[in-house]
Amino acid sequence: MTLRLRLILTTLAAGVPALIALWFAGNSIRDASDDDLFNAMVLAHFSPAALDACEAAPPTARVGIPLPALKRGAFHAFGEASELLVFTYDRAGRSSQRDALALPPEALAEVRRGPLGRSVDVMIAGQRHLLLALPRERGPCALALTATPRVGPLGPPPHELLVPLALALLAGLVGIWPVVRRIRSMTLAVRRWDQAAPLGLPRDVGSDELSELSRALTDSAETNRRQHAALVAREKALLEFIENTTHDLATPLTVLQGSLSALAKAHSSDAVRQAMTEAQYLGALLGNLAVSAKFEAAAQVETTLDLRDVVSRVVDRHRAMAQWLGVEIERSIPEEPLLALGDPTFTERALANLVENATRHNVSGGHVAVVLESEGGEFVLRVLDDGPGLTREECERALRWDEPSDAARTRSTVGGLGLAIVARVAQLQKWRFALTPGESGGLVAELRGPVV
Repeated sequence: MTLRLRLILTTLAAGVPALIALWFAGNSIRDASDDDLFNAMVLAHFSPAALDACEAAPPTARVGIPLPALKRGAFHAFGEASELLVFTYDRAGRSSQRDALALPPEALAEVRRGPLGRSVDVMIAGQRHLLLALPRERGPCALALTATPRVGPLGPPPHELLVPLALALLAGLVGIWPVVRRIRSMTLAVRRWDQAAPLGLPRDVGSDELSELSRALTDSAETNRRQHAALVAREKALLEFIENTTHDLATPLTVLQGSLSALAKAHSSDAVRQAMTEAQYLGALLGNLAVSAKFEAAAQVETTLDLRDVVSRVVDRHRAMAQWLGVEIERSIPEEPLLALGDPTFTERALANLVENATRHNVSGGHVAVVLESEGGEFVLRVLDDGPGLTREECERALRWDEPSDAARTRSTVGGLGLAIVARVAQLQKWRFALTPGESGGLVAELRGPVV
């Protein structure tokens, strides 16, 4: 519910009962004034001379006292009435008039207990009357019953109440509009801020609560801006450090791998072969760390790639290691280009992790196959091996790399980081990644995604 609608409903809920109460109170005050006026008119009519004439010749019909023709002030309630109708009675409540109304005993007793000139309200046949004690204790004109022009109970408030109610609503809306406008401007500013735009609130120097809120939002935005700038600077420095470190280590690792390869050819010792494997492992570790650092750096994942080139580069890069491990590695790629959207570094790192896992954890004399093909508007990139493999349950746990099993750790580069990077690359590039046991042993790692 908006603030303006809430204000309108609150004004109606509080204003309508108040206006009705005021209307009833005004009617009560007006009735009291009218009663005093009617009493004065009756007393003025029944002067001492008129009372003497009444005793000498009691009236046989009701007495009519003309009302003023003025239709303003207290007389606006008279409507079309032009006279007061008065019946006269003695102190016992008897009347000489043929059509006189019977007086209720309780009203008669009440007026007789009071002083002369006092009146009481009397309801007869649903009509309000005034019973007045005239200044004559005896005779046929000791009491006067006046039928007032107001008949029956009070009705609902007149249509005039709509004017003050509308004015109250208008005043409420005019009063709340500046508040609503300031709140709305702050809301729009915060939404723009959420979309990386400046907050853009003017400096509010007022002393009310909304001014304090505006200053608090501005101060909070400035604090967040400084903290975000510091965080971006730290992330940039960290990323540059990782990239520089991996670059600096890549050259000596390449030299080391070349030297170890030459030693292995000359001496063919298990120690040299093991050293060569560990050097390859360190290179993969550095590559994974570099890719992990780029995941949060808004990397470009919509570059068009020819997946045939990616497969060829990764397979050729791992042939030497596979040869020294006694594993045969082959590839199968289509003759026509097979294009997909992705980041070149991310894609090569993910495929390299899968090929390295299949090679390092295979058996001597084993085989690794990297197969790229097209199926129904998608590419399918599979890495198959005939090594020890994983069970289906271990494959499912390996895909939940935050809680890997011991078996999954041994099949993933750098204690779970390799498969985690593959899964993360697939997520970023909107591909699908699956691990399944091979039909005749080993493991099948599969990446799928749309072609362009």
